[in-house]
Amino acid sequence: MLQEAAGFPSEQCRGLYWYVHNAAHWQTGAGYGCDRKHFFAHQFMFMVHGRGTGTYRGKPFSAGPGTCVVMDLAQPHSYWSDTKDPWEMYWVRFDGPGVPNLVEALVRSAGSPAIPYASGERVRSDFAAIFSLLKEQPPGYDAWVWQRLVSLSANVIEGLRRAGVEADPEFERAPGGIAGALHHLRNQHRQPIALQDLARVAHMSPFHFVRKFKEATSFTPMEYLEKFRISRAQEIMLAEPNRVLKDVAAAVGFADPAYFSRVFRKRTGLSPRTFRDRLSPEAGPK
Repeated sequence: MLQEAAGFPSEQCRGLYWYVHNAAHWQTGAGYGCDRKHFFAHQFMFMVHGRGTGTYRGKPFSAGPGTCVVMDLAQPHSYWSDTKDPWEMYWVRFDGPGVPNLVEALVRSAGSPAIPYASGERVRSDFAAIFSLLKEQPPGYDAWVWQRLVSLSANVIEGLRRAGVEADPEFERAPGGIAGALHHLRNQHRQPIALQDLARVAHMSPFHFVRKFKEATSFTPMEYLEKFRISRAQEIMLAEPNRVLKDVAAAVGFADPAYFSRVFRKRTGLSPRTFRDRLSPEAGPK
C-alpha cells in the first residue's frame, strides 16, 4: 500500500512558507530500511502500526505506534522496519524558514528523534489534506500546505509536552561545570541571565567558562541562550498560535518585544508576527 504526492514549490514559496518535497502513506515491507550518510530535507515519520529501529547521529532509537521520528536528513541516519511487525507510516519531507531550528529543538528536547505524537486522527486528517492540496493545487495552496505542516509539528510538540520529556543530550556529553550551567540556563531562561551568573554556577572564571562552554556546545553562552529562547518561542507559537506576541516574548525571557522581534528574525529569517499570523485557525479549503 502506497499513497504518495510530490510538491513543486515556487521560489517565492520557498522563501515564505514551509513546503513539501514529497509525502506518503505507506505500509512498508518486512525489514525495509535505509542507511544514509547524507540526504536532503527534513523528515517526519508518523508510525501508526508496526515497529522498527534506527540510528540518528550515531545514537540508536526505536519507534512503534504513536511515535514520530523527526530527522534532519543531512545528518547520518538509518532506520529499519521490523521483519515480523513492519511499519505502517505517514511520512513527509519538507523545508522552509525556521524548519532546521524546529527539528533541532524537538530532537534536543526529547533526547531522541523518536517522539510521541498526540493524535493519530489529526495525523490522518492533515495528510489527507496535504495529498489533496498537492494534487489539486487550489488558489493559495502553498499557504494551506504550510498550515498543515504546522499542524503536524504542533501534534509532535503536544505529544512531547504530554510525555513530560525534558531530556537534553548536551547534558550527557558536557563536563560537570558546563552541564550545571546548561541546566541553570534552560531552567532560568525566562529570567535575565548574565555571563557572570553562568560562570559562577560552573565555578569558573568568565574567560575560562566561555572557552569550555563553546567546546561543549559549539556556541558561546549568550548565543546558546538566544537560540534556546527563540526555539522555545517557536514551540509556544506552534502550540498556541493565538497567544499575544508580547506574552510569547515575556515567556521566553525578552522584556522588550521589539528586541525579541529582531532576534527572532535573525535566527529564523521571519518576524514573529509573520510566523504567528500564518498559523491560521481556519481548516483550509474543503
